[in-house]
Amino acid sequence: MNSQETLALAATLLAPAFFSLLGMGAFGSPVVAVLGELAAKSKKRIFYDKFGQQAGAMGRLLLVLLILVWGASCAVVYFRFPQLAERLIAPGAVFIEAAVACAVFLLAGLIHFSTWKAMRQAKGAHIALGLLAAVASVTALALAVPAKLMLNRPDGAADSLFGHPMALPLAVMYALLSVACAAGLAAAYLVLRRNRDDFGRDYYNFSLPLAARWAVIPMLGFLVCQGWLFAVLPETFRTMTLGTPLCWVWLGVAVLGLVCAALWLVVARSKTPLRLKGLCFLALALLWIMHTLSVTLFVNFMSML
Repeated sequence: MNSQETLALAATLLAPAFFSLLGMGAFGSPVVAVLGELAAKSKKRIFYDKFGQQAGAMGRLLLVLLILVWGASCAVVYFRFPQLAERLIAPGAVFIEAAVACAVFLLAGLIHFSTWKAMRQAKGAHIALGLLAAVASVTALALAVPAKLMLNRPDGAADSLFGHPMALPLAVMYALLSVACAAGLAAAYLVLRRNRDDFGRDYYNFSLPLAARWAVIPMLGFLVCQGWLFAVLPETFRTMTLGTPLCWVWLGVAVLGLVCAALWLVVARSKTPLRLKGLCFLALALLWIMHTLSVTLFVNFMSML
């Protein structure tokens, strides 16, 4: 694949990667929301709970969007690619376990996000529901990513999901990215909702750096996974990556990830974070481009199998 073909593929994937980014945020939102609840309980500070509630409200919107996009995608696959649809739902298909975990995540997540006030007097049960949604979302991603990697392989049965050396680092990498996306989106969501959900300047001076900090930590983990993934690449994959423009795509993922982390870190360390709210939106724009490049790389890995 030459430079023009690589750029054309990345440009084609810009729109799908945008919705994929929102989907990643949906998967990571239960983790961010329940962490807010747990922090509020352990540190006895209401601001954590309010942040968790707002992250949950954002997560509910993203989940509804995710369900609509998935519904439309499934309809397209069913009517235009019936053979692929049969493969996806056949007994022992690679996506069965991921689909079960995803169903648990959707159900538990929607209930958790929608009952924040109703279950205020039953915090223990509500936190348990959030933990179930968080574990199910991470599990669904951890199973779905290697399943996609194996989709083109005729022998890609469910019991061989993690048989490929790239499967585990990819699964961990995207699970961490989902949390970074959720926290990064939550930072922008706080700013967008400020006029409607005005909890006072003290709250936003607390919650905006918190969201940025919770985006930085998993993003750094995501970047560490880049090295892990490169270390376990089969020799043929490594040669095809380093000898083509894909090496620049991968470098772009690492550089943009570092820039996003740096921007979030500036907001996290600021004593006047509301003055830097524009950096939250800039970080999201760069995160979108980074995710597009990451998807471009992943698609090429699938084609190499």
